[in-house]
Amino acid sequence: MIRTIVTPIDGSGHAQMALDLGIDLAARYSAHLILLHVGDGNDDVPEALYTTAARELEEVEAGGQETGIPSYQPQYLRGLEYMGKMLLRDASARAEAKGVTQVETAFVKGDAGERIIQIATDRSAGLIVMGSRGFGTLKGLVLGSVSNKVFHLAPCSCVTVKSRDTEPPLDGVGTILVPTDGSASAGKAADLAGDIAAKYGARVVLLYAMWRGPTLEQLRNSVDTDTLSQSARDELDPARHPIAEHAGSGLFPPLLTTRTFKEIGRQVLENASQAIKAKGAPEPHMVLREGDPARTIVNVAGRRKADLIAMGSRGLGMVEGLFAGSVSYKVNQASRCSCLIVR
Repeated sequence: MIRTIVTPIDGSGHAQMALDLGIDLAARYSAHLILLHVGDGNDDVPEALYTTAARELEEVEAGGQETGIPSYQPQYLRGLEYMGKMLLRDASARAEAKGVTQVETAFVKGDAGERIIQIATDRSAGLIVMGSRGFGTLKGLVLGSVSNKVFHLAPCSCVTVKSRDTEPPLDGVGTILVPTDGSASAGKAADLAGDIAAKYGARVVLLYAMWRGPTLEQLRNSVDTDTLSQSARDELDPARHPIAEHAGSGLFPPLLTTRTFKEIGRQVLENASQAIKAKGAPEPHMVLREGDPARTIVNVAGRRKADLIAMGSRGLGMVEGLFAGSVSYKVNQASRCSCLIVR
């Protein structure tokens, strides 16, 4: 259950799309919506928006109205601060018009990523919904952007909403892709994705990507081995592979047959399907693929025209963090649809 949503806004197109989704989710969950603008002195703002704010500020001050903006600040910085407060004012009115009953606005200064994370932590937020420019490719991954920093380091689940270029604007959520590997983290993603799907009547696509990264121990823990075939249990027997028991099997020649991977994948998918249906969501579609997880997730999301990819913060054999090798980082950078990392 999502009770508090933080949505940072900066006047950009992708932030506007994030605002629309944040408002929609807050309305459907009857959640407390915190609209946040971080004034960091950045001059990379829409020129037309700044011009409008600066003109309005002059008119307000000429009329003798109080703005709360210190007069000793340089005029440009005063214009930026007024622009932020204008954005918050308009966003709040938009949220209330859409039926959100608990709306709060916050204007803060500092490093954008750090302040977003701090506000989410202080307010015990359940979800951050923010914009992301995204690269749309698995090449050229760049660390350090605000959205990637928040996506990976936030204390709660986080959605980055992509600008869809030539595609229609995001209108609710119609299809959710949920990669799963049987880990506890993937289970949390399936639960939240099922809950969101039930709210929207959305289609859920479950994906299991067969790859040789997890250890044999991790693979055994992801399923009920008693329900596997004898041959699969034999292949997973640690006595047969003592070296690979606690090391990623990708470091060694293939240890498991494709048939065994498929058995594991089908059980993981079925378990996730049951969890999603328990949330009241429609019967999920199940997809089993072999290949690099990040590329497989991005490709399936494109083919299935997903609006949202819901991932766990860490899977089998993976460590959460802000580094270019993580699956979630690659997917968030490369996918053309919005991404949700669940904690």
